[in-house]
Amino acid sequence: MSLPISDDAASTRTSLSLAPLAGVLDNLEHGVVLVDAGDRECFTNSAAERLLGADAERGLISREMRSVSRTALMHGGRPAEAEVATRKARYRVRATMLPSRIQEMRSRAVLVTIVRASAELPSVERLMQRFRMTAREADVALLLARGRRNTAIAAELTISIHTARHHTESVLAKLNVHARSEVSRVIDEGFAARHDCAR
Repeated sequence: MSLPISDDAASTRTSLSLAPLAGVLDNLEHGVVLVDAGDRECFTNSAAERLLGADAERGLISREMRSVSRTALMHGGRPAEAEVATRKARYRVRATMLPSRIQEMRSRAVLVTIVRASAELPSVERLMQRFRMTAREADVALLLARGRRNTAIAAELTISIHTARHHTESVLAKLNVHARSEVSRVIDEGFAARHDCAR
């Protein structure tokens, strides 16, 4: 999502107030959160409140929002995207820089959109069959698709961090990806492609 506001002529225009922008954002059907350069959520629209409030793992989603915000800030404002999955649902999170001339923003800020992804994650058995994974690799793949880090995977599966790291590397190799953030997408595409071929 991009805002109809550009920084191109920032020096020739007066500063904008956040209040009218907040009013517009609050009427959108997508979840929108403004995150400042200090990693603080400074505005959350009604759709985001409903979406986040309905998920017990809101903290996991918030952590991913802050992560994509930092990525957008570090890469000169290029949009950053990620997927995060909780036990209840999967979400797509996208961060875009806001113009620096908004009055209430003392430093750079990022607009983060959150939408619920429609597809559900497959079962361990289906992952094992489709990607030739062991049962433990499939467990790890599902946790990676939900945005878990190696320490969380180790704790949840009661294995060592070293073992979690080893399984993560194996899953990434079997899915032919280099980043854990790609696991959810590749799993989706793998099952979508198989479904299309069955038609």
